[in-house]
Amino acid sequence: MVVRVCEVLNASQNKNARSAYLRVLSRPTEQEVAQKVICLLLWLETSMGIDVLNNVAAMAPGDTTLTQVVMEAEAVYSYLLYVHPTLSQLLQVIPTIVALSGGGRLVDFRFFKFHRGVAARGVIVIEDTVAALVFDDNLHAMLRRFPNPVPAPELMAPFVALKRTPSMDSRTVFFAFPGCHPLSSEDIKNYFERRPVFGRCIEHIAMEQPLPGQTAKHGVIVFRTTKPRATPRI
Repeated sequence: MVVRVCEVLNASQNKNARSAYLRVLSRPTEQEVAQKVICLLLWLETSMGIDVLNNVAAMAPGDTTLTQVVMEAEAVYSYLLYVHPTLSQLLQVIPTIVALSGGGRLVDFRFFKFHRGVAARGVIVIEDTVAALVFDDNLHAMLRRFPNPVPAPELMAPFVALKRTPSMDSRTVFFAFPGCHPLSSEDIKNYFERRPVFGRCIEHIAMEQPLPGQTAKHGVIVFRTTKPRATPRI
C-alpha cells in the first residue's frame, strides 16, 4: 500500500504537530529551536501515547507555560543528542514536561537518563522523516490551495520514510511500575509468556537502577519480534 505525502500531512497527530509548531514559533521562537522542541514532543507522543502536542497548540503565545515547555524541551533535546556535561544537573527538574506527560508516573528526567539511547535515536528518526513534512511551509501551502481529490503532484508523491531505527528499537516497549512498586524481571516475563497469545516472546528485560533511597519507576522489554500493537498493562 502506497502512503502519499498528503495523507501523512493530514494524519491527525501530524496536524497537531503542525499546530503546535506554529504556536511555538508565535512566541516568537527561532525556527531551529521550535523544530527541536516539536521533534522531541512528537517522539514522546508517538512512543508514550500521551497527548502533548494538542495541549501545546492550545496554549496562548504569551503563556508562561509555553515558554517553559520550549525551554525544557530544547534542554532535553540537547541532553539526548549532544554532549553537555552540565545539562544532567540542570535537568533534574522538568516540571512542565512532567505535567504534560501525566504527572511523572513514567516520563521525568530519570526516564530520559535511563532511555537516553533509545530516545535519541527515536528523535532523530522523527526529525528525518515525518517532521520534515510537518515543517515544510510549501507543502502546507499547497495543501490549503488544493483541497480537492486531485492535488498538486508534490502532495500525491509517495511518502518514503528513512529506516534509521535499529531493529531492536522496533521491538522495544517502555513500561512503568504501578504505584512505583517494582516487579522482578521474572514476574514480568511470566506475565507475558504464560499467556498463549504471547508465548515465549521476550528477549531481554532492563529495569532502571535508581540512586540509593529511590525506587525503580520504569524499564524496557525487548521482544523477540516486532512489539505487539497492544501490550497488556503490567
